[in-house]
Amino acid sequence: MTRERKIKLSLSPIIKVLGALSIIGFIMIAFRILNQKSIRFAFLIWNLFLAWIPLLLSLAMNYIDRIQKYSTKKTIYLLALGFCWLIFFPNAPYIVTDIIHLSNYNYYSIYNDAYSFSSSFIMWYDFILVMLFVFTGYILGHISLYSVHKIIEEKSTKVMGWIFVFVVSILSGFAIYLGRFLRLNSWEIISSPVNLFKRILESINILSMKFTFMFGFFIFLMYIAIYNLSFLEKE
Repeated sequence: MTRERKIKLSLSPIIKVLGALSIIGFIMIAFRILNQKSIRFAFLIWNLFLAWIPLLLSLAMNYIDRIQKYSTKKTIYLLALGFCWLIFFPNAPYIVTDIIHLSNYNYYSIYNDAYSFSSSFIMWYDFILVMLFVFTGYILGHISLYSVHKIIEEKSTKVMGWIFVFVVSILSGFAIYLGRFLRLNSWEIISSPVNLFKRILESINILSMKFTFMFGFFIFLMYIAIYNLSFLEKE
């Protein structure tokens, strides 16, 4: 059985599970909107949708790599999809930063040196809700990166494959900084490319580089950890 076939067979049940988790998350959002008459966490649906895009692009890359013989046309398709994938991939690990939206809650209080934890149902409901989206989005990103990693590794070497993962992690760290602090979005590379590149150049400083390597190193470490614990088949 070829590498591509192995990945295809292994991913099928995982994608079904992630699809189910996404639907459950949507239902939980709908319940919260009806129960609280608030759309406070509705943005998570959009962020999770963006996390699905790089996975779909990586699956398209694997499909083309699997069914088409080597040709210039195939190379162009893979490079085009790879570029789009690189632009959208940071949206998956970016979802981890949505945890900050839980910071407004008071989870516990201290009285006479004793901790008293809140039993507010909606507070803990929101905690589970956000963590469900964060977990689902991050795993979507991991599978996406794993899929492209294996394409790179097959066409070059294992060393180049891991260099690719490291570089993507660092670039994603910078993209997360741009998205969280400058509020830039992936699609601005099409809608407003000149302004986007201008703001990117203006944002390069010591502070942004600290955040870039901090986020990037986190993504790289998590990829290594999940890669070694993963139920995806390895060669």
